[in-house]
Amino acid sequence: MNTDPVERLGSQWQHQLGDLDTDAMVTVARLNRVRALAMRQVAKSLNEAGSSLADFDVLSTLRRQGWPYQMKPSSIARSIMLSASGTTSRIDQLEQTGLVKRVPDPNNRRIVPVALTELGVTEAERLVRYLAQSEEELLSCLTTQERATLDEILTKLAAGIEAEGVESGE
Repeated sequence: MNTDPVERLGSQWQHQLGDLDTDAMVTVARLNRVRALAMRQVAKSLNEAGSSLADFDVLSTLRRQGWPYQMKPSSIARSIMLSASGTTSRIDQLEQTGLVKRVPDPNNRRIVPVALTELGVTEAERLVRYLAQSEEELLSCLTTQERATLDEILTKLAAGIEAEGVESGE
């Protein structure tokens, strides 16, 4: 019996609808499976490091901006693809732990940027280094050439999907 769940999915549909071409379905299912497995490992790694994906998203977004490690909450929300209220909740939690601070703008009281504290910079750098090592281990089953080829293929696929979305008005 086939233990690969993606192959099993394709085989089952092939058995049920013999005229159905399942090649694309199997490829997309495999991409979804790899994404889910990778995200599970990323979350596990961050948990082992004493953090969460939610916290890491905000901290790393601020840190990679460079000095002064500061952004408007709306820009953070767009970067981490989360609602404004969800982002505010994360910022509140990180502020309570001393990793970020709100920096009032005397020229515009409506917008209060968020910045990393010194502790936040240190934590963001620690987490990104930890995660980079974890992701290196995650991909260790591939050779350098396989990783380069995979990256090239995924880049091409993403560009093709994005181009289709733009052309169809999405």
